[in-house]
Amino acid sequence: MKILFSLTYYSPYVSGLTLYVKRLAEKLAHKDINVNVLCMKHDKKLPSFEIINEVEIYRAQPLFKVSKGFFSIDWIWRSFSFVRKSEVVIVNLPQFEGIVPAFIARLLGKKLISVYHCEVVLPDGIINSIIQKFLEWSNKLTLFLSETVITYTEDFADNSKQLAGLKDKLIYIYPPISEPKVNKRVQNMIKNKIGIGQPFVIGVAARLAAEKGIQYLFEAIPDIIKNQKSKIKKNGIKIVIAGSMDPVGEENHRNKILSLAKKYKDLIIFLGEIEPENMGSFYSLLDVLVLPSVNSTEAFGMVQIEAMMMGVPVVVSDLPGVRVPVRKTKMGKTVPVGQSQKLASAIVEVLQSRYTFIRDRQLIEKEFSFKRTLDLYAGILGYKNKKI
Repeated sequence: MKILFSLTYYSPYVSGLTLYVKRLAEKLAHKDINVNVLCMKHDKKLPSFEIINEVEIYRAQPLFKVSKGFFSIDWIWRSFSFVRKSEVVIVNLPQFEGIVPAFIARLLGKKLISVYHCEVVLPDGIINSIIQKFLEWSNKLTLFLSETVITYTEDFADNSKQLAGLKDKLIYIYPPISEPKVNKRVQNMIKNKIGIGQPFVIGVAARLAAEKGIQYLFEAIPDIIKNQKSKIKKNGIKIVIAGSMDPVGEENHRNKILSLAKKYKDLIIFLGEIEPENMGSFYSLLDVLVLPSVNSTEAFGMVQIEAMMMGVPVVVSDLPGVRVPVRKTKMGKTVPVGQSQKLASAIVEVLQSRYTFIRDRQLIEKEFSFKRTLDLYAGILGYKNKKI
C-alpha cells in the first residue's frame, strides 16, 4: 500500500498539525506500507527530498508566500506525480493547496481522506479577509470531494461551519499522542532557567501565535500574585513558556507578547522551542499547564493530554474540542475565552488543591490511546494486520 499525506508545513516545523502527521506517518510506515509526505519547502535551507524514519518527504518549491500559505507551480506537477502512484491520499486541512491533490485523487479514482484539524481565524483586515474566504472555499471543496472526513471530536464538529452537513462522512479520532518521557539532562537545564526557590510553576506549551491567547495569561498575573492564599503568597509563581519564538506570520503578535512580558520579566521565562521528545522533561516541572486559546484555530490541544500523563492538571479555554479532555478526565478547569480574572481564579484553585485534580495515568492513557488511534486508521485504510 502507498499512502500520500498532503500538508503545507512538515517537520522540522513544529505545530500540533505537523506533529499529528509526523507521528501518524512514522507509525504507519512499514515494509508493506510506503508513506510519502508532500509539503512546501517553507525554509530554503531544507532539502527538497529526504527520508526520516522510513517516511519519504518531498518539498515543493514555492513561487511566493501569501500569509501563512504559498503559491507553487511545482506543487501542481508534484501532486499529479505522487497521487498517480498512491492508493490513498490523506489531505490535512486547513490547506489551500490541498484542493490540488484532492481533485487529482478523485479524477484518478484514488481513495481520498481529509483530516480536518482546526479552522483558521486570520487577523482583521481586508487582505486577510479575502485570504480566509479563499481558504474556506478550498477546504470546503476538498471536504466535499473526500470519501471520509476525520476530525478529533464530535464537540468540535458540532460547532464547525465547515463540517456542517458532513455527518455521513465524519469519523471522530483522537490525535496520536505519544507517551512523554523525562530526560534528566534537559530537566536540569530547565530547572536552572527557572532558578532557585520553590515557586509554583505555571506552564504554557505554545508558539507565540495570536490564537494561543498568551496575553490573557499575562493579564491574569496581578490577580494571581495578589491572591492571599498562603501557599501562593509564600512560594510565588513563575510562568514558563515552551514554544517557537518566531512562528510563521506572527511577527506583530510576537512583538506584542514580548513587550507585555517586560512588565513581569522576573516572573516570565521563555524557553524557546523544545524538541517534542523532550517535552516530558518540561511537563515534569509544572504545577499546572495553561491553554488560554481564543478561537477555533485550537481544536484540541494535544499538549494537555501529555501534561495529564505526567500528573499535571490543566486550565484551558472553554472552546469546542479543547474542553473535551478536561470533561473526560476531570483533571483541570475550563474558563471562558479571553477572561483574565476567571483564568486567574481557576489557576489559583488548581494550585491550591492540585492533588484533587490528578487522575490515574492509566485511565488517561486508555482514553487517549495512541494504539486505538492507529487501529481506527488501519480500519479506514483497510489494513488491519499492521504490527504496531
